[in-house]
Amino acid sequence: MSAPIVRFEHIRFAYQLDPILDDFNWQWPQRQHIAILGGNGAGKTTLAKLITDTLRPNSGEVHYTDSIGPADIAYISFDLQRELMERDSRFDDSETREDAFDVGTTVKNIVLQGQPATAEFEHLCSRLGIGHILDQGIRYISTGESRKALLARALFAKPAALILDNPFEGLDVKAQAEMHSLLAELVGSSTPLVLLTKDANDIPDAIDTVFNMAHGKILGECSAAEAKRQAKTVHHYAKPLPIAEAPAHPADTALLELRDISVNFRGKQVLSDINWTLMPHQHCCISGPNGAGKSTLLGLLCGENDKAYGQQVFLFGRRRGSGESIWEVKSQFGLLNASMQMSNLKRTKVIDVVASGLFDSVGLYTDYSETQRQLLVAWLEALELLPLKEHRFDRLSFGEQRMILLARAMVKSPRILILDEPCIGLDNEQKSKLLGAVDQIASHGQTRILFVSHRSEEVPECINQFLDLVPSDQGGYTAQIRES
Repeated sequence: MSAPIVRFEHIRFAYQLDPILDDFNWQWPQRQHIAILGGNGAGKTTLAKLITDTLRPNSGEVHYTDSIGPADIAYISFDLQRELMERDSRFDDSETREDAFDVGTTVKNIVLQGQPATAEFEHLCSRLGIGHILDQGIRYISTGESRKALLARALFAKPAALILDNPFEGLDVKAQAEMHSLLAELVGSSTPLVLLTKDANDIPDAIDTVFNMAHGKILGECSAAEAKRQAKTVHHYAKPLPIAEAPAHPADTALLELRDISVNFRGKQVLSDINWTLMPHQHCCISGPNGAGKSTLLGLLCGENDKAYGQQVFLFGRRRGSGESIWEVKSQFGLLNASMQMSNLKRTKVIDVVASGLFDSVGLYTDYSETQRQLLVAWLEALELLPLKEHRFDRLSFGEQRMILLARAMVKSPRILILDEPCIGLDNEQKSKLLGAVDQIASHGQTRILFVSHRSEEVPECINQFLDLVPSDQGGYTAQIRES
């Protein structure tokens, strides 16, 4: 029998005193395509980082086969995306440029990594549907587009083995189908693959072995078919939330209104002729392909995008740009999105991340009162996050971070709660908590929901309006509105 690609013997790895893996023994068999299935906090990402030597164990031994070492194994994850964005931000020289804009590292350069473009490069970009964004900066593309760009980068480098960490996260419906097809091709290739996933339905049928993982341990193995048979549907629930009462908006006056809105970004049409009204009884789901401008649309409302000025954007009966400050606008909105999670929150305690939502800051620069501290604790307890309150945010799992940011978004009881693909990175139990919490927020108090999702099964029950971004004859995307 051939030696395994990697073998772990009695591995221990801990953040401070909290063990993630303890006396962990496991191996990745040679020439095998495998999946590791488990929820948030199971230890999947830690395992991947130990395989690729991104992390070093506290004790134990890691053995590699003679033909493949850690440098030969490509690992694609949200952490890589965050690292690339942070690096780009550090080198941003917009302030010293005449055009005040630094595109940063382009998608093309991300994929090529200094190598010349070839016919194979062109085919790969076409296959992954990123040919149209090659000249755009990695900071200025959607979450789904960045996932595909990182996959192209890994495949173009021809790794000896490949680890994909939840590759379906952030992809639109079309891209999800393309990813399923691509995964089937990868499983049929000679490049060994490890797929890390929270959802058994994302596992290709032809995968060799599925390892079930929880609490830093491998609990057993099975086939893909058996893993799918064992998959459970988790129904929405949430503990009672500390939702503050707020004055109701007049029932016959629009909360939000966009009239004939168009957005052009450096010569590229993004949004065209958007007309949309949100009334006080409505909660809206916003959908559209990756790169359609969903985040741009939301940014017009909550003060994240200055393209709103000079256009007919009305918030709570008042036109944007009629004398209000940016902080007055932000104070009305709670926001959970990918860019918030990609922000530099290293060494920030969980309770301080939540507290920053009181002040609309990234990081905490203002002390909070005892009354405010009690509110922070109440939100953490309601979302079953209280044991994490003194932990460092950057050392939590991606899904745990997502739930923390929901608490951050809601702690000030905003008039509008914007949830931009909030279920990315969540396992089934956490999705249940989040969707149950959203429905409870919608039914108690005056906060209204704007919810972005690519998956119908992840839409909360409170949604009664749908805004679909569809291609416009004038270029970019326009809005189709329907109600239920």
